[in-house]
Amino acid sequence: MFEKSISWIKESVEKGITPSAAIAIGVKDRLLVKQTFGFTSITDERTPVNNLTLYDMASVSKMMSTSMITLRMLAAGELDLKDPISRFLGEKVPPDKQGITIQHLLTHTSGLPPYVMLCEQMDDAWEALPFLLSIPLQCAPGTKTIYSCMGFILLGKVLEAATHQSLDVLAKEQVFAPLSMSYTGYCPLQSSKTDKTNIAFTEQRAGKWLRGNVHDENADFLGGVSGNAGVFSNLDDCIRFASMLAGFGEIEGKTYLPHDLFISALQTVPCEKGLYYGLGFKVNTMDHFEGGLFPNTGFGHFGFTGTEIIVDAANGLYIVLLQNRVHPTRENTAALQMRETFNILAADEFAAFQRNQ
Repeated sequence: MFEKSISWIKESVEKGITPSAAIAIGVKDRLLVKQTFGFTSITDERTPVNNLTLYDMASVSKMMSTSMITLRMLAAGELDLKDPISRFLGEKVPPDKQGITIQHLLTHTSGLPPYVMLCEQMDDAWEALPFLLSIPLQCAPGTKTIYSCMGFILLGKVLEAATHQSLDVLAKEQVFAPLSMSYTGYCPLQSSKTDKTNIAFTEQRAGKWLRGNVHDENADFLGGVSGNAGVFSNLDDCIRFASMLAGFGEIEGKTYLPHDLFISALQTVPCEKGLYYGLGFKVNTMDHFEGGLFPNTGFGHFGFTGTEIIVDAANGLYIVLLQNRVHPTRENTAALQMRETFNILAADEFAAFQRNQ
């Protein structure tokens, strides 16, 4: 089973479409495939990747960290979806943003723009929150879906204000420790657990290869800890996270998120591009999900670096793909097509397996 999917990734790495790939396919708690291919970089410092190799998760961080923290706080009654951000940020919230709620930020309906380069707007990270609150909205909150990294950066700031804890600490306490994701977190170079030689490279910055420093410019400007990006993880930890998602909030017989809350998180808000968002998840309820995968029932998230964790809600099938497709350059779009084809092959092979049972 999954011979075509595995061969596709293996051959893609061998052809240099991406320097490396770590893949996993499973159904809820049952792991069906776990393999790694390639090297951490194309440089002389490269090492073979394995199940512990750390990858920059890019926007998958939104789902793994910021969204999960928010859902856990909702489950604990510490937040409400209808809470305006002014409840936590106070009088500093200007009139045009006082109507923005937790739900708006989670579902990309806050009206904030997709991306603004913070380092071009200010000299110090402490200015980020005042700047976020000063950005002109592209539409009134709740009237349009605009996928927004800025909205998730703001959500991270709201969570920090609500708890008086930093986002990296919250992520460890609310997500990574409860799910036994032992190597996942922000700023891996600061962790004693990190094997500094076993991190996938991304692009260059200031003439040096990024290895363990976040690729996203805004997350980097914010010290590596941000609501939109910054999480590093490996295949083993991502399998645990994906298994929890496939179990609708349960893993190994234990409840991480209440079932009813998890189901409500998959309810969608339409987007003009045909993409749909639940509470921190990309969710599809139309005709396709990433090139035909999981019609009507897929959810998960994708990352700019080529990463993904996606689930078919109908049968609990999950797919994890970790890669550093932005090494040596982000201009590598062939790896995105590789990812899409991999998903289609895996879904087709699983469907054939089910028919033969």
